[in-house]
Formats: sequence, C-alpha cells, structure tokens
Amino acid sequence: MSALLRAQRPWWYRLLGTVALFGSGLVWSPGVLSADRPMAVWYYADWCMNCKLISPKIAAVQPDYEARVDFVKLDVTDAAGKAHSQQRARELGILSLYMDNTATGWLALVDRNGRQVGELRQQMTLEQMRGALDRLAPPQ
Repeated sequence: MSALLRAQRPWWYRLLGTVALFGSGLVWSPGVLSADRPMAVWYYADWCMNCKLISPKIAAVQPDYEARVDFVKLDVTDAAGKAHSQQRARELGILSLYMDNTATGWLALVDRNGRQVGELRQQMTLEQMRGALDRLAPPQ
C-alpha cells in the first residue's frame, strides 16, 4: 500500500487496526513465540467462511510444524480483540503487515526478518500447504 493511501486513513484506523494473538487447545499453541522462528499468520474472523474452510486443514498440518513455525492468529472479528492486542503486534514486528491486509481466511508465511514470503489459502491441498511450510522452515 502506498504511503499516500496509508496517510489518508482516518486516525481511528490505526487504533482499531491491531492484532490479536490467541491460543486454543485445538489448533493454536499459546506458548511464547521464538524470535528465531518464522511465523504462519492467520487473518481470522468468526464470520469468515474461508476461515471455517481452512481451519481443518490448518489443524491437520500445524502439529507437524509447531516445532519450526510459530502459528499466530490475528482475530479481526471485533474491535475489542483488535484493540487489546496492539502492543503484542508491535512486539511481534508484524503490525505493518497486518495494517496492509484487508482480507481474512488466509495465512501469511513470514520469515525470521518479518517479510512475507508466501501464503496458505483454503484452495490449497494439504501437500501444497506442507510444501509452502517446508520452504518457510526447512526440516533439520
């Protein structure tokens, strides 16, 4: 997104456009993120149909990669969750990545330097997802 378009956003956009890191026993581990590991960042909302479709696929591949990749869920369902996690987003170094995104239901693959280097989409097969995650964090 251009700096001009970013400057035209209302003042409250940055206040509401924040990131939430959530953990659930089913898919997401709430543990401390490791600075030396890449991230799979899920842009999620309760009302998002693609989120519902990709969820079982993420649940299938995530256990195989949790030792190499930090899985982060950015919940944009409501303003309360966004506002609560603004400081955490800064700590993760992904606030600008989040601010430039307008879609839900996909995962950005972010390298150790905070750059998006790939993505996971609900149309992908499990094998394609595993291939993308292996490129992000090659097996040791």
